Amino acid sequence: MKAHRLLLAGALALSAGCTGSEDEPTPAPADVSYARPWEQRPVVDLRFDLSSGLDTVEGSETVRFTAERRVCGLVFRLWANKPETVAFGSELEVTAASVDGRSVTPHYAAAGAPASTQGSLLRLPLQHCLRPGHGTTATLDFVLRLGEHAAERLGWAPDLAWFGTGFPVLGWQRGRGWATNPVVNQKGETASSEAFRLRSLEVVVPQQYEVVATGERLPRRPGTEPGTAVESFRAPSVRDVAVTVGELTTYELETEGGVRLHVSGPADGTGTALADWAHEADRAIAEISALLGPYPYPDLWLSVIPDCPTGIEFPGAIQFTDLPAGHDAFELLVSHEVAHMWFYSLIGNNQGTSPWLDEALATYVQQVVDDTLTTTPPSIIPAVRGHVGEPMTWYARPEVSLAYAQGVYRQGAAMLAEARTTVGAETFDRLLRDYVAAQAHRIATPDDFAAAFADAAPRAVSVFRSYGAID
Repeated sequence: MKAHRLLLAGALALSAGCTGSEDEPTPAPADVSYARPWEQRPVVDLRFDLSSGLDTVEGSETVRFTAERRVCGLVFRLWANKPETVAFGSELEVTAASVDGRSVTPHYAAAGAPASTQGSLLRLPLQHCLRPGHGTTATLDFVLRLGEHAAERLGWAPDLAWFGTGFPVLGWQRGRGWATNPVVNQKGETASSEAFRLRSLEVVVPQQYEVVATGERLPRRPGTEPGTAVESFRAPSVRDVAVTVGELTTYELETEGGVRLHVSGPADGTGTALADWAHEADRAIAEISALLGPYPYPDLWLSVIPDCPTGIEFPGAIQFTDLPAGHDAFELLVSHEVAHMWFYSLIGNNQGTSPWLDEALATYVQQVVDDTLTTTPPSIIPAVRGHVGEPMTWYARPEVSLAYAQGVYRQGAAMLAEARTTVGAETFDRLLRDYVAAQAHRIATPDDFAAAFADAAPRAVSVFRSYGAID
């Protein structure tokens, strides 16, 4: 086990105190319902082909985009070209592009990506500007190269490949326009993506390999090339996709709430048994659902990957490091990543400009359900105190880059705990559930979060402001 794998997990735990009985979570009503997905959401078809080897993915993508305002070009983000990912040997390269069947020449911008790549921002010109309600279809071919034994969301090892956010992601943000924020050289995510309908996800692999991925799995079928197979998935509303391929063993169970849990790991075994991962995730789903509302997807796919740094979340899917049995970080890591199924997955945010909207909230929820929530101020360096709401560009600066987890995860969770104590657990829990229900399938902003508390709990908003989470 490499020591760096658990640095972030260690930052999640605050052990100064636990909630008292008066602060127990207020159960969510049985009739909690989420806002429906946007009817005009993009429609995406993806195909990943690993039949030539697990170190290279040949991909194709078709996106149907309907404009909600006048649009004269399309923006895709190559989030896989962020500096840390490239440093581990991975890279995303677009090889062809067309719009409505007409070949076009993409325009690339670095937007923080290393000069060795195409950049992290791609623009496709449109022959004519789109009026609101009118649509266009873009098709992209690409190659995703995976770094060997990469401690990142993309990588490969003998008989194993894993990749998330490994395709050109449409950069539209409903009501606000294109996400053009730069990627940065910092551990953590900088992505933003509107929820889309994943009409089809096809993964072509040598027939001896198994595939787990985002969404509902459809029947396996033979590939067109001898010795290959095609695994297919689909999902009504997700904002990202993760895939794991290899010689895998899988443990499955169905939760009391009807969620299908699939936990996969290398066929030669894992430090913690796959069944233990499944039962811990089952517990986390039940307890977080009781706090926030029902788990938002039919399936949860967990991949235990030896090279994964800690845990990395995707809608309905999580990559976990291979923890040794009985590790102290096990429960908190599972709770934290499962909490991300609500914060970032169901309720999106621009992780580059407002990372606290998923990381602070996931850490807070993790602490509530693991009974480690405390209002004791966390031990953090002075430079990040009062800076919960800073963007990733701020936290990538050398003087604070190592304190990102302190400033956003730990300080952000303490902020939410203080607000909860200030206005009362029952009120805070109810307003947080209302925020989740109203912002489901959207990209939320700090202003949206503050507005959820402004009328019924203005003192909570004052707490958020005092920590620098909102203006």
